[in-house]
Amino acid sequence: MEHARPPAELSLESGPKRAEAWRQWRQLFEVFLKASGVSEEPKEIQATLLVYLIGSAGYEVFATFTFEEGESEDDINCVLKKFDSYFGTEPNITVTRFKFFSRNQESGENIDQYVPALRVLSWQCDFGDLHESLLRDKIVCGIVNNTVRDRLLRTDDLTLSTAIQICQAAEITKEEILCIDGNEAESGQVDAVQGNRRGANGWRSGRG
Repeated sequence: MEHARPPAELSLESGPKRAEAWRQWRQLFEVFLKASGVSEEPKEIQATLLVYLIGSAGYEVFATFTFEEGESEDDINCVLKKFDSYFGTEPNITVTRFKFFSRNQESGENIDQYVPALRVLSWQCDFGDLHESLLRDKIVCGIVNNTVRDRLLRTDDLTLSTAIQICQAAEITKEEILCIDGNEAESGQVDAVQGNRRGANGWRSGRG
């Protein structure tokens, strides 16, 4: 069936509902594989299709998986087992919240890496309606840049999206400053070398 409809992206919520959401999505995905004929394709193709269809939330979970010797991210059965294991265990809320609130931004980790890592941890915390606001608060508390943190704290009615945008803008500005400083340092080195050459040439001319 060439026109089989793929499942919609996996929608995750914190708490027990996420396990049910995954179970239903997997069933729809397996039906799609059979209806479209993709189930007859190599396991690598099926695994790639899963990662493509599952959406950004599911991909963030996939990105946390580690594959030991004998396992492969190109094996559809292995990937499905990883998702089953992730969603199948009833989380200890106290432990998962401890992990979430302890997760600070690491050195060299940009905001576009930090936020997805927090999201993956938050899905097991059962925050309910506070999910977005607690993500925002953790970003404020967990980022490494104190100057940006001060700006976030001074921003009235700060939302999650605004907090992320401010952090992204600060990182871009920092990169631009580093680039300018690097160019100026390189230019200074070139001027110094050229000055030394002119001095050496003048000394030789004086001897002549």
